[in-house]
Amino acid sequence: MTGLPSGVDGQAVAAAVPLSVWLVSPSGTVRYANPHALAYTGGRADALAWSSVVRPVDAGQYEVECSVRRADGATRRHLVRFVPQQEDWLVTATEVTAPADAAAVLETFEAAVPVGVGVVGRDGRLTRVNSTLAALSGLPRAQQPGRPPAEVFPAFWPQVDAGYRGVWETGMPWVGSASVTVDDEGPRSWLAGCHPVRSGDEMIGVALVLEDSTEREQARAFRSVIMDDMAEGLYTVDGDGKLTSMNRAATQMLGWDEKELLGRSAHEMMHAPRPDGSPQPESECPLRRIRTAGLSAQTVDETFARRDGSTFEVVCSVAPLHTGGPLPGAVVTFRDMTEVRRAEVEARHDQKLESLGRLSAGLAHEINTPIQFVGDNTRFLADAYRDMLELLLVYRECMAPALGELEWGERTRRAQEAENKADIEYLETEIPAAVSQSLEGVERVASLVRAMKSFSYKDSTEQAYADLNEAIRTTLTVARNEVKYVADVHLELGELPEVLCHLGDLNQVFLNLLVNAADALKDKGGRGEIRIGSRMEGTTAVISFADDGAGIPAELHQSIFEPFFTTKEVGKGTGQGLALARAVLEKHGGSIEVRSVPGEGSEFVLRLPVAGKPDAAA
Repeated sequence: MTGLPSGVDGQAVAAAVPLSVWLVSPSGTVRYANPHALAYTGGRADALAWSSVVRPVDAGQYEVECSVRRADGATRRHLVRFVPQQEDWLVTATEVTAPADAAAVLETFEAAVPVGVGVVGRDGRLTRVNSTLAALSGLPRAQQPGRPPAEVFPAFWPQVDAGYRGVWETGMPWVGSASVTVDDEGPRSWLAGCHPVRSGDEMIGVALVLEDSTEREQARAFRSVIMDDMAEGLYTVDGDGKLTSMNRAATQMLGWDEKELLGRSAHEMMHAPRPDGSPQPESECPLRRIRTAGLSAQTVDETFARRDGSTFEVVCSVAPLHTGGPLPGAVVTFRDMTEVRRAEVEARHDQKLESLGRLSAGLAHEINTPIQFVGDNTRFLADAYRDMLELLLVYRECMAPALGELEWGERTRRAQEAENKADIEYLETEIPAAVSQSLEGVERVASLVRAMKSFSYKDSTEQAYADLNEAIRTTLTVARNEVKYVADVHLELGELPEVLCHLGDLNQVFLNLLVNAADALKDKGGRGEIRIGSRMEGTTAVISFADDGAGIPAELHQSIFEPFFTTKEVGKGTGQGLALARAVLEKHGGSIEVRSVPGEGSEFVLRLPVAGKPDAAA
């Protein structure tokens, strides 16, 4: 390269200025470049397309705006000034794309934003790429500028190429989508955009923007499932209890459209009135208490009203929804329990019948025994009646006037013979005993029939106060034949008030526990002992069933309450008894627990609130 014109310390001046300075021949040959230009371009003489910007020297001084390729391959817009110097051009270039401080801000922004950002110049090559976008390529970020985007991003470029070309053709932005697999994460969804980049009125490039929308798409799909496809009803309320959204299942169950309830009190529109027809105050609503108390997710039984005024039982799950207000909102999911409750009643009734079926042989024996001696006594009384009738006829004959002057001795002789034949002393002793035994047998049969009726009767959906001690005695009556050959039963029943409950369900629980205790004693090798007790603990009635059988290993204490789990031989147990017991106790707001030591026996302890199930939200 040649120096600057003689007489001027041009190289010293050129080295000192913070601009790129070249001396270029009319043909575009670079004769000199100052240190700034060499550092900026990396010594590349082709940093500018000189043949396209150099004019004849006699054209005079002029300026052009063009791209200058930086040492790292990126291109920047520059204002290039050409000043004629004898036969060459003195060329200076000032970056106009972004001043040094603006470029730093831009690079900081590109690194910070959680989106992919890049720019494609007019030559169809990348001029800049941020780290997020660069990660979608197999090439290092430093090698991506200066390359066509189709070469750098072969995985997703075909999905946006048409939109990109449309931006060049129309000057209008394009937004679409793309799917890209990143490392081992699998395919991810991206929101893609191509936007024109202008300098004044001139379009100098296209900006690429890719935002990872995978979570957003997944959330949208999840919301679609919840709002459109979920079988359970769902609605949300704000801090004031006003409805903010409702899914399709909720609208179908309640009979309201979402838009009809938006902004209205969910409590007023959905909750059923009290049994007397008066509205339930919102202050007493369990759902509101859970929400305003800031409790974690809770489950509660409720009764909802449909638009037409009909009501249905639901089980609700209430979770707080924090929206930034003074009071949290809530997400409420609910399930119509009408059919479930009906099925539960039917299942309990069926199990009662199943239990009675198992006990039927014993019950038949229990009934047959008193019926048999009632029959024997009845036949004896029939014979006794005949003998007494014959004696009565002899008495009448002896007293009849037709005998005339028959001596009194003969009369008494005949009467004595008749009395001897009838065996008056025997009849005097046995007839009262036969009558008493018959009455006892009849009462025994009647008590068995009452007990069977109690167990086979379908329980009402309404709770009622009942005597649990009497229910235990009835249970023992029904299961007597199952127990009497294997164990002695000791009743230790304390004073209990009447308990608000579903008595039919509890009868079934008592029967299951008593039969299980008897089963546990059948392999004992001798008579065992079953102790049934009742007592009060505060406001809770406590019932216990204990046996001195083989006991239950500690590792099975939880499993025995699972449906279909049984330790009995195949065909001797369905594994439903204890599962039903736990469900019934929980329905009553109570509990059941087992205490057992292998080799010493087991005790099942039931706890029931006397006043019925407490308010879940209290």
